[in-house]
Amino acid sequence: MKLLLVGEDRTLSGDLFRYFTPLGYSVIHYTNPLKAMDNFSEIRPDIVVFNETDYPRHWKLAAQFLRENFSRVTSVFVLLVNKEFPREDLHKAHILGVNGLISMNDTGSFEMSDLESLILHYKPSPEVRKHHGLLPLGNRTMDFIFMNPENLQLVTARVLELSEKGAVIKPVEKVKTQGLSEGMEIPGCSLKTGDIILNLSIRILKINGVFELEFLEGSENWQRQVQKSINSYN
Repeated sequence: MKLLLVGEDRTLSGDLFRYFTPLGYSVIHYTNPLKAMDNFSEIRPDIVVFNETDYPRHWKLAAQFLRENFSRVTSVFVLLVNKEFPREDLHKAHILGVNGLISMNDTGSFEMSDLESLILHYKPSPEVRKHHGLLPLGNRTMDFIFMNPENLQLVTARVLELSEKGAVIKPVEKVKTQGLSEGMEIPGCSLKTGDIILNLSIRILKINGVFELEFLEGSENWQRQVQKSINSYN
């Protein structure tokens, strides 16, 4: 999973490398924001961390460039700001597709765990992706539908990543997921891929903005159908 830092501070780059590399991320650092933007389409970053304090005139352009090819789900855009960040720009950040802001202290540092938590709100960890053999679907649409047994609400979610073993999904309406908990098993779920609908049962492994799911069925025919669906999206 690629984490792209755009900023002047090489100390910050080193801190990101030491924290995120052991977790399975590849950290890429650009000190030139225009060059970074030119390479968005080639690098296809999973996460962009942009230091607004270094380039206050470039972050809006960078967000626009990224969103021309990658959605908020495909590429997470995180803005590093300080206490001088204009309040009126908060709305602009949302409109431009910024996923979240991290506030830095007077020394220009912040808690790496805060950044990790923000990322995991939109993406599974590299460890989860590797363990389940998950394949990112990017901007392509695949729906997952199930009934919440706690409130009987029909939950529709977008599939972010998929394998024969499980999936990572993002519910469309979070309010409908109230009452769901990690470890819960839910039968009668539907994986909708174009004209094909696969019925299955799942176990919720983790809830953190996105839901990490484990598929409970294991027949070869069912797995072939999932693999066929994956192949149709690549």
